[in-house]
Amino acid sequence: MSKTETAELVRRARQGEKQAFNRLVMLYQTKIYNLALGYVKQEDEAKDLTQDIFITVYRRLDKLREESKFTSWLYQLAINHCRNRYRRLQRRGFFSSQSIDDPESPLQLRTEETPENTLERRNRESTLRQVIAEMPAAEKEILLLRDIHELPYDEISAILKIPLGTVKSKLNRSRLALKQRLKDLL
Repeated sequence: MSKTETAELVRRARQGEKQAFNRLVMLYQTKIYNLALGYVKQEDEAKDLTQDIFITVYRRLDKLREESKFTSWLYQLAINHCRNRYRRLQRRGFFSSQSIDDPESPLQLRTEETPENTLERRNRESTLRQVIAEMPAAEKEILLLRDIHELPYDEISAILKIPLGTVKSKLNRSRLALKQRLKDLL
């Protein structure tokens, strides 16, 4: 969907048209859910967080200055919610009781493979998730936004409120740090 079409949906949602807001939710809920899951690592918690984010979007939609910048505004709001929820859960010890190696974990991808390939893939994914989870928040966020969510650099710049050049340099440093951490483990 183009920025113009999104801006039109936002305009209509601001005027109280529930169908327009529902369409916005349908367009972005998977992306926001995946972002939340990247932070909280548990499906139910990510679903709750996603719902909280869209409730906040609904309540604050009138505060959005430019309708054409809805996506950046949404991601910025979502990241702030994710950061806050992550800190709250971390203080309660939520993450210490979860094993990222648990085969029943919702983070495990299921495909039809040989048992050896599946084990090898799970080990790689587990290592990658563990390394990313241990990275500083700034490095983790920029990797999630660019490499997982595939957002354009200018949008990441708007979301994180940092210059475009800084986005590129931070992303490069984050990728190098990830590569080094993985290299050290292997």
